[in-house]
Amino acid sequence: MPLPDANKKSPRVYTNLQNLDLDNVTFANIQSTGNPIAVEEMNEDEMRRLVLVNLARLVTAGEWTGLLEAGGGGDWNVNLPEDFGASGYVRYVINSYPPYGIGTTATELWSTSNNMDKVFFWPFMAPESGDVAEMGIEITSASSEANDIKVGIYSTVAASGGPDTLLGYGQFDSESVAAVYDTSLSETVTLVKGTQYWIGLTRSTAEIACTFRAIQLFYGPAVAPSDSPNVNGNSRMWRLSNSDLTLPSSPTLTDMYPNNLNQPAISLKIT
Repeated sequence: MPLPDANKKSPRVYTNLQNLDLDNVTFANIQSTGNPIAVEEMNEDEMRRLVLVNLARLVTAGEWTGLLEAGGGGDWNVNLPEDFGASGYVRYVINSYPPYGIGTTATELWSTSNNMDKVFFWPFMAPESGDVAEMGIEITSASSEANDIKVGIYSTVAASGGPDTLLGYGQFDSESVAAVYDTSLSETVTLVKGTQYWIGLTRSTAEIACTFRAIQLFYGPAVAPSDSPNVNGNSRMWRLSNSDLTLPSSPTLTDMYPNNLNQPAISLKIT
């Protein structure tokens, strides 16, 4: 369909680019096509066509993610550096990064009450592409007896935005106060920068408490709906109702309930 009031024939723009798909059009194609077009009234239609093609190029396969890709996680770019000048800067505390995280930390008691013996979920955006070489948590108050903490990484359901499939998990001993790391996850987990994933976390022993380094509840963004306008009612986690003390392979969002807890801080090395 031609531009309004335009000559239906495109002597240059559509003629030069007619055999290219939008996802294959490059800036060089646009540049070479547009370079001879003079800025004058008789070329106005061709200039408008050129702008239209370039806009479509950007939306589909250029600097923007758009029409040729399905919706869901993966459209948002964290845009953090992948190389660091010092060897010490190697870990991402993933719930400190946007859009879901903040940098203010606290501690969180893994309560002895029965409703804590569930799996808790919260989302994060991958800050870098690559395999997860290490996962870490910090125990700030130890368990009184054996109580392994399992932390899983889940993919995202494109349609709902909820957690989808368990990709792999790390396991941690909580019987001593320390920053603890797992360098051998259950499976190789490969992340794609800017794609949404979920953390799932549970403990192995019912009613055994420990305390984590956590992200402060009051400053973090809500990731679950709330029944209250009060800021404390904006839930920071989802709680799975029908799975006790084990990470499910494919959780169901309809079986989850909002939970207003500090998120234990999770660090990742990505290589």
